[in-house]
Amino acid sequence: MFRQFINLTVFLFTVMSFAQDQERLVNNPDQLLSVSNGVRNSYGSIQSIPPVARVEGSPYLFDDWIHSARVYATNGQLYMLDNINLNLNTQAFVTKIGQDSLFTFQFNQIDYFEVLGRKYESKFTKTGRQIYEILADNGSERLLKAYSVKLVPSSPDPMKNRPTDKYIRRENFYYERDDKITLMPLRKSKVLKSFNLEKAKEKELVEYVKRNDLSYGDEKDVIKMMDYANSL
Repeated sequence: MFRQFINLTVFLFTVMSFAQDQERLVNNPDQLLSVSNGVRNSYGSIQSIPPVARVEGSPYLFDDWIHSARVYATNGQLYMLDNINLNLNTQAFVTKIGQDSLFTFQFNQIDYFEVLGRKYESKFTKTGRQIYEILADNGSERLLKAYSVKLVPSSPDPMKNRPTDKYIRRENFYYERDDKITLMPLRKSKVLKSFNLEKAKEKELVEYVKRNDLSYGDEKDVIKMMDYANSL
């Protein structure tokens, strides 16, 4: 009976959340993207798509543009888009609005994006703006992932085997506590240090990791560790 009550409560909460989203949903991208070419509005601006260069790889996070996205504005408005991608070079979300035009979003009036059920936020760092994927959030602490690319130039050296320029993608993980974001390489010592547990609780977490055959190098397992650490 108790389990049925919990299931009903979760269902009702989901329905209510969906209904609230529907109330503020503006399923009309034109209202979000209503700018003239080259003119900036409060959400971003339009640029021409640059010519395609002969480069291996891509500066974009997703392999295609067919993903739907929810755009949550700071004024509480919710927008839906049918195509979206993340430019890792510029750390900006973009959407195609024509054969030769891109709309580049600014975060001035945008709270966060949701793509494929994943939440993305923007924060300023010492090196500039960085977009983070929120992997886990327990209210006071969060596990984040950031993406970047580096363009490696071609080389005539046959030993390097690089006839064309190539984009190399990187992923870095971070731990956020009290609005402070710290780099967290997925290694045992770094993960345990980020959780900042007392010695006894840290030992209990290590035993939990061994008991469940978890890996400190696997982000899904680190999320499980974070949940367990939060329960101690």
